[in-house]
Amino acid sequence: MSDMLPSLITLAGFLLPAGIMLKRQPERSASHIAHTLLVALFCMFGGLLFAGALISVLGEGSPALLNSALVVMGALICVLAQQWYVKRRG
Repeated sequence: MSDMLPSLITLAGFLLPAGIMLKRQPERSASHIAHTLLVALFCMFGGLLFAGALISVLGEGSPALLNSALVVMGALICVLAQQWYVKRRG
């Protein structure tokens, strides 16, 4: 189980933004849910970029749990920025 823990934490980099955005979205049609899941996937990719940048600064010897936590933190930063943009725009 401990071998799968970093992978599960990285998966949370998709599930947490998806849950946050689905909870805050008033409309529940299939197209809106699909769009929200796609945006959550992009937030996870943003988290991967954030983690990759910090891993290159920290060095490649950083532990896998730290790398996974950085992915989740980057994804949450992306979803907060996305929610701020949506609130500001409309």
